[in-house]
Amino acid sequence: MMSRCIAALALIAMVLSASPAQGQDALVRTQLKSEGPFWVGERITVVVELLVPGYFASASAFDLPDPSGVLLMPPQTHPLVSSEAIDGNSYTVQRHELPAWAIRNDASGVPAFTVRVSFKRNPLDKDGEPATLTTQALPISVRIPPGAEGLGTVISARGLDISDTWDPQPGADPVKAGDALKRTVTFSAADVPGMLFPQLPTQAIDGIGIYPKHQVRDQAERGVMRGESVDQVTYVFERPGQFVIPAAQLTWFDLDSNTLKTHTFEAQAVSVIANPALAPTSPGANAGETSIVSTWVSLPRAVQVFLVLVSLLALGLIAILLSPNARVGLTRWSQPLRPVHLSPLNPVTHRRR
Repeated sequence: MMSRCIAALALIAMVLSASPAQGQDALVRTQLKSEGPFWVGERITVVVELLVPGYFASASAFDLPDPSGVLLMPPQTHPLVSSEAIDGNSYTVQRHELPAWAIRNDASGVPAFTVRVSFKRNPLDKDGEPATLTTQALPISVRIPPGAEGLGTVISARGLDISDTWDPQPGADPVKAGDALKRTVTFSAADVPGMLFPQLPTQAIDGIGIYPKHQVRDQAERGVMRGESVDQVTYVFERPGQFVIPAAQLTWFDLDSNTLKTHTFEAQAVSVIANPALAPTSPGANAGETSIVSTWVSLPRAVQVFLVLVSLLALGLIAILLSPNARVGLTRWSQPLRPVHLSPLNPVTHRRR
């Protein structure tokens, strides 16, 4: 009898030790992966560890703020999951890394934010137990690179890739009025989101139609985020003449050498000759016709096809409506819609003078 009691007590102790302690709350720990100080534009990693007394029932949700002077983004990869014992209680731990960037030197830090989790205390529990956790605010120390005080937004990166391609290359072939040159400028770097890269300036130039298109393409692979910014600019030359597409510069901070570097986009001189296909029929018609042609050339192929189909449909509808049979049918169809004038129910009696 005594041996059975001992065995039962041992079994109960094993069950209690294997299951999470009841009544324990979920916890959160927050810290910076490195203490800094950080350069303006340099990536800062915020480490958030979520601890639940049991098992996570669903993905965690981060309610991120929009702090002044700091760009804070959600985790870019899956969390690292582990287990930990605290005061004899077993916890499952999710370690998340949130990327952040101080975009101004007056940024004070990362404010507190909430994280919503759901967990089960036992694997066979039917429903998850929700919990809302609040991180602690993290102050950061930020400094601006020497010589970058008047640059505005500073890009701080390692191995910044910049490409500038033209199709066709200016000067390679004669350019006629109505022709277009397409330019593609790409910025790419590790640990820099594409939204931080500046857009290529496209100031107005008389005689050139300028049509910019901006794209941001970020990707994360094996815990490394790589940001990419692509500017595609189409220059449509509306008339003959000599044109200059001005130069531009980008100054950025190299984290490997701790120095400022400048990339120069060279100015492009373009000589545009008359296009016999766009010869004006009367004085003053050149500008208007060239503008129409340049606008048509700049439209996407799908839009051009759509406009042609709509025009053909409109012409066909007009031809149908102008036919005699169509006018007779339209008259018969509209006959029931014409108003019928009835005699007034209370006719006005004219008084005799």
